[in-house]
Amino acid sequence: RGTLVFFYQPLESGNELTTRAMVSFSPTASVRDSCRQWMDNSKTRDDRVGGESVSSIKVPPQNAILSVSINYDALDRFSLEIANSILANKSLRVSEWDADGWHYTGNNYRAGVGGTSECDVLMKMERVALYVLTLDAINFCFWPTSRKDSKNILEYEHLAVALRKVAEQDDAADMCDSTGNASIGSDSSVVQSSPTYALSPTNLRKLTPTQLQDLLLPYLPQSLDDSSENIPTHYEIPDIYVRCQLLNELGHGLLEKHNASALHMISKANDSADALVSIILDTFPGFRDYIDRDVSSSHNWDAAKKSHSTVHFYKRAQIAVADLWAALGRCRKQSSAIAKNSKPSKLLTCCRFEDMDTITTFPDYRVPQILRHVNVLEYREDLARKVDSQVELDKGCTDEISIRAATVVAVEDLVLKVKDHFFSSSSKSVDEEAQRNLQALASDVSAVTIDWYLWQQGEKLDRLHLLQPHHRVHTTFY
Repeated sequence: RGTLVFFYQPLESGNELTTRAMVSFSPTASVRDSCRQWMDNSKTRDDRVGGESVSSIKVPPQNAILSVSINYDALDRFSLEIANSILANKSLRVSEWDADGWHYTGNNYRAGVGGTSECDVLMKMERVALYVLTLDAINFCFWPTSRKDSKNILEYEHLAVALRKVAEQDDAADMCDSTGNASIGSDSSVVQSSPTYALSPTNLRKLTPTQLQDLLLPYLPQSLDDSSENIPTHYEIPDIYVRCQLLNELGHGLLEKHNASALHMISKANDSADALVSIILDTFPGFRDYIDRDVSSSHNWDAAKKSHSTVHFYKRAQIAVADLWAALGRCRKQSSAIAKNSKPSKLLTCCRFEDMDTITTFPDYRVPQILRHVNVLEYREDLARKVDSQVELDKGCTDEISIRAATVVAVEDLVLKVKDHFFSSSSKSVDEEAQRNLQALASDVSAVTIDWYLWQQGEKLDRLHLLQPHHRVHTTFY
C-alpha cells in the first residue's frame, strides 16, 4: 500500500456517467487500509490511498483493548487446513454461481427460438446483470420480524430463488428484435431490457412496497413448525419499505446515468473490479457502507471518502461485483456462433475483471461467525456474552466496527498464509509441471474465493446447529 491508485471515476455528462482515468479514491484499497489500521491502532503508519494519508484514522484510544482480536496461531492452523484441502482436492471447491439452482442464469431465455445469436446472448447477460444488482441491493438483514409469536426463518437462498422466479416470468416472451420490446444500440454498447422484464430499470424505479411484496410472496416457502425448537415459524421479508426504496434508487440510477443498461454501466469500469465498485458507490447511495466517526462529514459522500475518520466496508457493492464476475465472467463460455464473429461486442467480456484480487472479503454475519468457530476471531467476554445472547448491537458501535474490521484483516492474512503453505510444502520440488499446477491453484485463492469457501462451510455448520449465534445489527449494509 502507500501507492497511488488508478481507476475510472464516473463523471456527469448529459444523462449518463462517462469515465476517465485518474488518480483518486480506490474503495477496495480503502477497505483494506482502514480496517487494518482499526485493528492495528498501536502502530504509526503512513499508508496513503489516492494520495491522501489515512494514518490519522480515529481509532479507539491507544490504551483501549478492542473487543475483537485475531488469534494468529489459530489462523495459521486454519490456513494449513484449507491449503491441505485444496491440494488434496486440486481445487478450493466452492460452488459455482448456479450450482444450487438458487440464481437466475437466463438459461431458458428464448429457449424455444434458439437464443444463441450475439443479440440474444447480450440480452441474456443484461437480464442476469439486472437480477444480480437487484438481489444485492436488498441482500441484507433477514432476521428481524414483525411477529412476536413466530420465528422468521427467511434466508438468502429464499430471496434469491423468489427473485429468480420473478425474473423467469417473461423468459419466453422477451424478444430481441425491432418490435421495441428490447433494444441494442447500433454499436452494441447499450443493451436495454424489455418493459416486460420485471427487473428492468423502469419497473424498478416505479415499484411500490405493495407491488414488491406481491411479486415475491408467492415464491417464498410456506410457513412450518420448526421441529428442532418446537416453535411456529414463517417467512417474512423484513424492512420491505426500505428494500423498495433501494430498488427505486437502483432503477433511477441506471436510467439517469447509464442509459438504462446494467451492462453499459459495467463496461465503463474497463475490466476493473475496483473501478466498478467505485461506479456503483457513486451511482447508488444505498451501497455506501462506511462508518465515519466524524459526525461533520458522516453524511457527505465526497467528504467521507477523504475523511481520516472513515472505516470503509462496502460489502454489498463488492459482493455485487463478485456475483457479476461469478455469473457472467469467471467461467462463462461464448457460443461457437459468437466466437466466429470477427468483431464481437466488448460487452460480452465486460465482467471478466482483471483485478478481482482487489476485492476484499464481504464482512457480514456469517464469515465472522465461522472465523470465531475456528478460533481465528476471539471476542472479549462482554461482547461474547452479547452475541451469544443475541443482543442487538448498535449500528456503528465500536463492537460492530471491530467485528467487521477483524474479519477483513483475518481473511486478507488467511489468503497470504494459504498461498505460503502451497509453496513452502513444495520448496524441495523441482518438477516444473507441479510448480505450474501450484501456481494455478494459488491464482484461484483470493479474498473472494476464500469468502465463498467460508460462507459455504458456515451454511453447512449452521444447518447442523453447530455454530454459536452471529452478531446482530439492524442495518441495510449486510
